[in-house]
Amino acid sequence: SSALDTFVRIRDQYCTWPGCNRGVWTGDLDHIAEYEHDDPDGGGQTTDVNLGGKCRFHHNLKTFGDFVDDQYTEDDTGRVVSTVTTPEGLVVPGPAHNGYDIHPGLTDVSFDVPDPPPSPPRTPPNRRRTRLADKHARRRNERNRNRRAREFADTDDPPPF
Repeated sequence: SSALDTFVRIRDQYCTWPGCNRGVWTGDLDHIAEYEHDDPDGGGQTTDVNLGGKCRFHHNLKTFGDFVDDQYTEDDTGRVVSTVTTPEGLVVPGPAHNGYDIHPGLTDVSFDVPDPPPSPPRTPPNRRRTRLADKHARRRNERNRNRRAREFADTDDPPPF
């Protein structure tokens, strides 16, 4: 939602990649855990804790590189903390400050994950007959057409060579 988008951008303020100071308002919101299209309940939901602001460069570096970012909520403060793990295994903490420093009330904001939309009802196809019946009818028509063509072609004349 646009409220979630705005909240994450206010919270992060800058790209969450360590050492980057590009503003998040001109960047992307990135899923920390990738969305599972085959199993939406398996992870990667669009929630405030699973979204992080990144500039386009660092978003692409994370997406197409071997870097791993993580984000979690501190138990004692309620602040979201981000880290990046390099391909060599070095864990680098994210930005030293973020929107919580300017807007301490951000820790009181929470988003409920909406219920998944209901699955559309499974309706039978709008066919006059089944595919199998269509196939059999097509074959019958083809056979009849071939028989008529043979009857028309059956003459006593020799073939023209």
